[in-house]
Amino acid sequence: MVISQQMIPMADGIELAATLYLPPDGGATPVPALFEFLPYRKDDAMLARDYDLYSYMTQHGYAGARVDIRGTGRSGGELPAGEYTEQEQLDAEAVIAWLADQPWCTGAVGMWGISWGGFNAIQGRNAQAARAEGHHRHRRVRRHVP
Repeated sequence: MVISQQMIPMADGIELAATLYLPPDGGATPVPALFEFLPYRKDDAMLARDYDLYSYMTQHGYAGARVDIRGTGRSGGELPAGEYTEQEQLDAEAVIAWLADQPWCTGAVGMWGISWGGFNAIQGRNAQAARAEGHHRHRRVRRHVP
């Protein structure tokens, strides 16, 4: 497994801290990425848990990404007021786009987690689906307007 630290830029100039876990070939062969988005400071108590978990993922054909949410751990910015905020969802979408664009990634990115990370994954998917539905609805309305 190849481990690297990255700072992922957000549109507003804030950078989010990520630990990337790549398969042993270091990304020579692109793989899907699994992304976990948490406020629990990836470089502290979670480090030992992450090593074993992501080692398993990389041995089974996935890259892993553990990212500190805005304002926590090594990520910049201010911690959003409240849990699961719109800003947090927007940041998650930006991280997904960044991961998908990396040369070691196939473009397929999934989110996963338990507790906070699980809710982030569910909310991210729901927000994405709602925007897609709104986009389709908008297109239908425009077709019917004279």
